[in-house]
Amino acid sequence: MPAHRMMATFFLIHLLLSFADGGETVIFRADFEASSPAAPPPGWSMWGAQKYKDPASFTRDTQQAHGGGASFRIHHPARTEGYVVSAPEAAIHPQPGKMYTASFWARSDRAGEAVFGWTAYRQVTPFVDAPSPGSFPLAVDRQWKQFRFVLHEGWDFFAEDCRHLLLTFRATAKAEEEQTLWIDDVEVTEQPSQRDGRLVNPATLTYQPLAHRLQPGERLSVTIDAARRVRQTHREVGGVSFHRVAGWARLPFDKQGQYVLPAELEEAIRQMRLPMTRFYAVGDEPFGLEAAIDKAAELLDRIGVNQAATPLEFEIQGATSKLPPEAWARGVRHSLDRGYRFRYWEITNEPYVGHAGRAFPTADSYLEHFLAVSRAIRSVHAEAQIGMAIAHRSPAWGNYLLKRAAGRYDFVVGHYYSSPNVQRSSFEDVVLTANYQILDGILQTDALLRLYNPGRDVYQYDTEWGLHSSGPQGERADNVRRNANIWGMMHRAVRLIHYLREDLLRGASSWEMFTYQRSPGFGFLAQDAPQRRSMNYWLYYYFNRHAGRWVLAIDGTAPYHDGSADGRTYRGPLTPVVATLSQDEQQLYLILANGSWEKTVPVRMTLRGFAPRSSTAVVLCHCDPDGDPFLARREDLVRDLSVAIQGQELTTVLQPHTVAFVTIQR
Repeated sequence: MPAHRMMATFFLIHLLLSFADGGETVIFRADFEASSPAAPPPGWSMWGAQKYKDPASFTRDTQQAHGGGASFRIHHPARTEGYVVSAPEAAIHPQPGKMYTASFWARSDRAGEAVFGWTAYRQVTPFVDAPSPGSFPLAVDRQWKQFRFVLHEGWDFFAEDCRHLLLTFRATAKAEEEQTLWIDDVEVTEQPSQRDGRLVNPATLTYQPLAHRLQPGERLSVTIDAARRVRQTHREVGGVSFHRVAGWARLPFDKQGQYVLPAELEEAIRQMRLPMTRFYAVGDEPFGLEAAIDKAAELLDRIGVNQAATPLEFEIQGATSKLPPEAWARGVRHSLDRGYRFRYWEITNEPYVGHAGRAFPTADSYLEHFLAVSRAIRSVHAEAQIGMAIAHRSPAWGNYLLKRAAGRYDFVVGHYYSSPNVQRSSFEDVVLTANYQILDGILQTDALLRLYNPGRDVYQYDTEWGLHSSGPQGERADNVRRNANIWGMMHRAVRLIHYLREDLLRGASSWEMFTYQRSPGFGFLAQDAPQRRSMNYWLYYYFNRHAGRWVLAIDGTAPYHDGSADGRTYRGPLTPVVATLSQDEQQLYLILANGSWEKTVPVRMTLRGFAPRSSTAVVLCHCDPDGDPFLARREDLVRDLSVAIQGQELTTVLQPHTVAFVTIQR
């Protein structure tokens, strides 16, 4: 049969095949019985980076079948990232109030973990991402097994957002391993959902958009009124997270519990003046929960970080197991008995990330655990601030949890990583558009918090964030230089300006303190190069010195940038600014970023209510877009900036891709 006729037959079956059983309708079926030389078989598409789209890895197999005479063979060579989805032309188009059940049979060439998921798009020509309902681990082996997954529209996803659903299969969850997966007798049915009502779609909420403070204009011209204090700053947004007490970089403690942080790195961290940090998996250390709490407290005292602002999370990294509520209560009681000032307790790190054997296969399983643990903590610590982990773009792991657990959490942890493609996107879209998009998501989460918790002071306190882009060949984000060199540093600079200026989060701890030089994507300090400092290190070094006590009112003009993400246009200043006043009112601090790779922007700043006597300023700049984030010398990034003062007016020039820190003395 010609290929085009075969495809037409496939889609005819896809559209018309149904059976009447309580209103259930088959809307997708693939049994791979129709003979075809195509690879992948009709109705399926190779996905991922182009270099991994090898037809030989996605073939119809007549030697292995669950039913009939053929199946779909999906091969994953070691250290690759290719996978397969149902063809966009065969996409499922969800309807409101429906339940969707996907079932299939699968086996592997050996015991291991594969992945099934639902990939969602708002549109497919061109592709515009939508919040996907999620991916799920498949525990597979050499025997055929049936798997079944259920989605409820209005609870797990929204039809108005996810207009095109594609079935997604990965032969393995581990990019470094070789594994082959066979699937057969794939079927998706649709029927009325038995769940009552539906969640509020965040897209329908009314909330104030991100305040840009500056109007579009040809130059950066800002008036700063020191007499108009908008509010106290949340200085805790300038935090940097540790991994674990005994982390993957073997710092600050080793697995025997010995303090091994070199004096040089200890002093470097102290010099960052961190207002907070965060540890996870505290209860998973080989020396025990109580000892790990003691060591976290010891480290914070050494580096001058406030225990009372630092969240602790107890459970295993990867959420493949959980601690019983009584263990949580025991750890909290130990902290109180020792006189420690910890009060933020974050329940589970990223429970929504799929792993084989994970402790929380569904949002409901995490909800049950969260409620039990929160009760146990409050029974021993009445003043505890209890945090719930959410995936803000997921209806099930975000919206649903916020609604069902309302009244039981004090703060939520969103892990607001931003994932633009740093190879294909412009510098401006990575530094500005991606931030304006994620900041809108934070505001949307705030709107849900207010909706579900009327009359309560519930807030966001993030414990991991950063620029998180894969490399051009699918490299892990940890190994991508642009996540942490001038691209990543400027992305974080723009985010920090907004975190400090706007009332978005009470605290934010960037990922992560330690790494190795070979994995520079997130680390601030390298275990194997203690004399080097990353660009992000110097960003935070100066940021925490220029985060005053009071946010000041600003107005004026700035050049604007328009960018697109998720099918929306995000428009905002090319040069965002924040102004703060010191506690003693003697220093006025300015942080200004230029998010353009090429454009120089003149700056004029007019002060009111503050007579400038002198100023000092530095600018952070690096001209190699693929440079190493770890620098041998501060001077490779940090330079003095000249600022002229004439009466109440200050002028300077912002060079491209720079962030400037200015201190004005009264």
